[in-house]
Amino acid sequence: MKFETSLVWEAPLARVLLMLTSPDYVVRKAELANHVSFAVISQSDDGRYFSITSRITGKPSIKLPAIAQKFVKSDQLIEVDQTDRWDRETATGTLQVVNQSIKAVSISATMRLREDAGVTTNTISWEVTCDIPLIGGKLAALLAEDIQQKAAVNADVSRQILTKYY
Repeated sequence: MKFETSLVWEAPLARVLLMLTSPDYVVRKAELANHVSFAVISQSDDGRYFSITSRITGKPSIKLPAIAQKFVKSDQLIEVDQTDRWDRETATGTLQVVNQSIKAVSISATMRLREDAGVTTNTISWEVTCDIPLIGGKLAALLAEDIQQKAAVNADVSRQILTKYY
């Protein structure tokens, strides 16, 4: 399933990019999300390219259909590795989520920052797939809906961090 979300900040692109390519931002955002556990497992930064991979453990935030609960129980903790990569020169990035609990799920996105009159927008083009026979399409649609619902919360959290720290 493919779809787009957007994050908007009333700030110049350079300031937003500074935030998005900071390990501190990733940690602060995770702290505000109240995960069961969170850890940065790798990061690199050569001045142009920034990459950070985090391991996040939490409870499912969506109601899984009964058939999907054969693969994941509703009270089971889900562990994902999320890698954010940014190219500072082009103000573009990618996001890759590897679900360690359900290997059949794939979540990825491309990101593009644009500034217009001091307002910066991150357009995120998502692709969510699930290779579980019979229910894969339904589960991918549920995950896509969950991502879209969380977009507003993510935007609010990132605005708070931008205002306070950058």
